[in-house]
Amino acid sequence: MNNFDVFIADTICTRFLGYMFRKAPHHPAILIKPCNSIHTFFMNFDIDVLFINKDMEVIKRIDGLRQRKIIMPVKGATAVIEALAGTFKNIEIGERFEI
Repeated sequence: MNNFDVFIADTICTRFLGYMFRKAPHHPAILIKPCNSIHTFFMNFDIDVLFINKDMEVIKRIDGLRQRKIIMPVKGATAVIEALAGTFKNIEIGERFEI
């Protein structure tokens, strides 16, 4: 089982900002909800991304997403967890989270 601290971004402001405009992550991971698509504009480091469904199950994983990219909506995703690139290397599709 993987354990890491997660900041829950569930307000307009926290969801909007995430890791944008930071030189380094200010939280080990950010859970953005509701969310089914992301972008990495105004980010200064690469991230790993997990798209999560309503059952907190990983339905899509993106490793090392670079700056200035757009990920279109992922069908079935209700939340996204972002972290510094390399954080989710041991997370598998279908794995469930408890937060």
